[in-house]
Amino acid sequence: MREQVLLAAFVAVEGAHAYSAACPSIMTIRKFKNEVDVQRSIRDGEFIGSLFALTLGALVSAIIKNPLPFYFAIGTIVIMVSMYEWALRS
Repeated sequence: MREQVLLAAFVAVEGAHAYSAACPSIMTIRKFKNEVDVQRSIRDGEFIGSLFALTLGALVSAIIKNPLPFYFAIGTIVIMVSMYEWALRS
């Protein structure tokens, strides 16, 4: 069970890294959020990060035959999208 939790944690961390590759920092979002197409670009990045996290979670879950990595991926998506949406609105 320990290995499954560790793999799930790695899925969560790699999912978060996908968002950082596709989206700017909170400070950058706040600075440029009122410029043309910035919100659309952020949401495109959210989509890419979410797709990566879901795919990775599903693959690892299928390989180890345990849903925990997929659940961790979903948790990462909720946290990361919430954070970026909060930055857009604050």
